[in-house]
Amino acid sequence: MKPFFDMKRVSVRWMAAVAAVFGILLAGWSWSVDDDLFELRRNFEIFGAVYEELVTSYVDDIRPQPFMKAGIDAMLAELDPYTVFYDEADLVDMNAFQNPASGTVGLNLGERGGQIRVLPPDRHAEAYRTGIQTGDILLEIDGVDAAGLSLPEAYTLLQGEPGSVVRVLVQRSADAPSRMFTLRRVRTQTADVAYAGWLGGDASERIAYVRLDQFGDRAGRETRRALRNLADGEPLRGVVLDLRNNPGGIVTEAVDVVELFVPDETSVVRIATRGAASDQVYRTDMDALFPEAEVIVLVNRFSASASEIVAGALQDLDAAVVMGEITFGKGLVQVVRRLPHDTALKMTIAHYTLPSGRIVPTGEGIVPDVEVAVAAESALEGALRADGAFFLFANAWVEAGCGGQDMPLTVEACLADEPGVLSAFVRFLDQQGFSYTTSMERDVDALVSQLEGSTWPEALKQASTLRDEMEQEKRRDLERHAPRLLAAVEASVVTYLLEGEALAAWEVDHDPLIAHAVETLQNSLRRSR
Repeated sequence: MKPFFDMKRVSVRWMAAVAAVFGILLAGWSWSVDDDLFELRRNFEIFGAVYEELVTSYVDDIRPQPFMKAGIDAMLAELDPYTVFYDEADLVDMNAFQNPASGTVGLNLGERGGQIRVLPPDRHAEAYRTGIQTGDILLEIDGVDAAGLSLPEAYTLLQGEPGSVVRVLVQRSADAPSRMFTLRRVRTQTADVAYAGWLGGDASERIAYVRLDQFGDRAGRETRRALRNLADGEPLRGVVLDLRNNPGGIVTEAVDVVELFVPDETSVVRIATRGAASDQVYRTDMDALFPEAEVIVLVNRFSASASEIVAGALQDLDAAVVMGEITFGKGLVQVVRRLPHDTALKMTIAHYTLPSGRIVPTGEGIVPDVEVAVAAESALEGALRADGAFFLFANAWVEAGCGGQDMPLTVEACLADEPGVLSAFVRFLDQQGFSYTTSMERDVDALVSQLEGSTWPEALKQASTLRDEMEQEKRRDLERHAPRLLAAVEASVVTYLLEGEALAAWEVDHDPLIAHAVETLQNSLRRSR
């Protein structure tokens, strides 16, 4: 009989060590007659007994460590997706793959039930905008089977030269079809503030812009420094704080950002833990740096956690107008607790409430004062983005000298002939053999397949005709969605030609939501004169 686990028999010495650990843990607790503690001790003893019986007496050899981890994974599967166990192997080079020197696609991964799954973003959300979702199962990375990979190995395969691409195969659920995504590796963000500058053309209108990409341990200081440098001792009339795609971070840094715009001793957020007695209220501890400035906070569906604290607190305190999409909805706080034998547990320990007393429910988020929905992405655009078609074309377009023009490689030169750029993109798709299938087409294909064995020839004919008409509509999609496709192509070309502040400045100048925020501030400031 083939062993279930092809490993050596568990030794008596190892089991003695396990028994000693259980004994120390039990002796270390001061048990009372409290029902909860009694239940905890009772179930802990049951768990230990079951584990001991299985590893010592099961018909096949069982390797203790992965067997224990399988039990831990099963427990965590009952909780939220943010609570993750890291074993000793997972923690090896943890800093290296969380802060890689090379490019990264920005996916946040965790292991559940022996599978590597996509977790909600901890850093920038670049990969998530292609269509990859929280909970997706990672099947392959550039053709390498993800089964059996450790988290460090998976992260290593995802890393590479900034600007290069990696193809990942994911599956939404066990019975769903797999789907391939082409992800671009981007340079790791080291600063929390990605860009700061003037809006409205120049400094004359005194409207400052700050894009905060994450709430690391310098977010408050960097935001303060950026605004101070722009102000240069003069008042600011308006501030646009961009928290789009910011997945959050450190709570105290969020408080430091809020205190730039509200009075000293203002309550910003209450962290509500399991025991109400240990709840903690975070307040500002200095006077506002820019109390007179009108503030707009930009958010989208990837703004989460600390971003929602900033947006929600400023909204509750009437200190800012929140503009954009409904946020992610992560009203939870995590900490990393070190465990014995070089393991760790990232665990949700609290909810938070905003100044008005409201809680940010998981999955619901902050509703903007001015809701500006991003135009729905067509099936064609989504498929092109998932396939990496935009930046693969941009790479080829730039490498070819932007259409073979005998002039310097500049943004203006490469994008001057917009019809020519779009035509070149369509030719590129034909050369690459690009194709995609919509969910509606899959439904019709299934219907055709069922009707082929039926006695309803007319119905089969109509279903086949519908399938042909859908294919024709897809061909017309290139023309129907030409403006959005051209905008996506242009944005990708620019990322190959510019970097750093120059790239950020171009993105700000071509961002419709930022333009809307500037117009809103300008109108408000004119009325207040």
